[in-house]
Amino acid sequence: MLYLAVLAGCIVFYLAYGEWLAWFLLMVMLALPWFSLLLSLPAMLRFRCGPAGPDVLEPGSSGELWLLGSCPLPMPPFRGRLRVRRCFTGETWQYRGAGDLPSEHCGGLTVTAEHLRICDYLGLFSFPVRSRGDKTILIRPKPEKVDIQNSLRRYTARAWRPKPGGGFAENHELRLYRPGDNLNQIHWKLSAKTGSLILRQPMEPLEGLVLLTLNLRGTPEELDRKLGRLLWLGTLLLEEGIRFELRALTGEGILTFSMDDPGSLQLGLDTLLCSRLAPEGDLRQQNFSASWQYHIGGNAHEA
Repeated sequence: MLYLAVLAGCIVFYLAYGEWLAWFLLMVMLALPWFSLLLSLPAMLRFRCGPAGPDVLEPGSSGELWLLGSCPLPMPPFRGRLRVRRCFTGETWQYRGAGDLPSEHCGGLTVTAEHLRICDYLGLFSFPVRSRGDKTILIRPKPEKVDIQNSLRRYTARAWRPKPGGGFAENHELRLYRPGDNLNQIHWKLSAKTGSLILRQPMEPLEGLVLLTLNLRGTPEELDRKLGRLLWLGTLLLEEGIRFELRALTGEGILTFSMDDPGSLQLGLDTLLCSRLAPEGDLRQQNFSASWQYHIGGNAHEA
């Protein structure tokens, strides 16, 4: 609008004055938009833009989003809008500023930049531009203790296997000596009685499947409890040296995770935070072949 007003003034000045200065000013004003566009093209072609904000939020904490542009040259003007989607439910809304980022309950939020446009330095020309990608914000649960009546150490080993490298073991298997065996493992008394070299082979349990199941469904409070209990129980199992498997019923089907370290546990939790809720089904009604199994529920007083 300012440019049009100045251009109109130059036209009136040229019509009223009619000298070379008026003509020169009019030509400058007519050429100014194209000069600005030509000067802005290198920056516009190298411009990148996308949503920015925190990666992780604690439940109940505040967070803020912004539209971030980057360019190695002087930044041209740009504009756009941010849209937030709740991963659990698929609900979307336009982000309007601080306080419009819910974090009362755990879950995942996907932020998308839309209607992005970039302008030349004078703001006279506007072109659409693509976003450099979506942003995911994780609201991670707090650990919630689970009262487990069964001892985690009492699940039965289904089979035994020779302990790699030998060494101490509570259980041994007696077998005949084979060339290449460790002489320190020979049972000399029994060998003297039988007349053959008998070896004490250390054995270790081949542990069966330790399984956790979870239905990704319920109220926000129930989901907080389910995921918090999963975090607490998974951490306990790993601290006890027990690797386990997690099977979760989600909107994408049954997701299976093998948990053998804190990193894999955190990755599984983050994947669930970004999954859709399961509309129906119950993993408790399925029979899994496991040595020890626990179903994580969301009731307030569930053991």
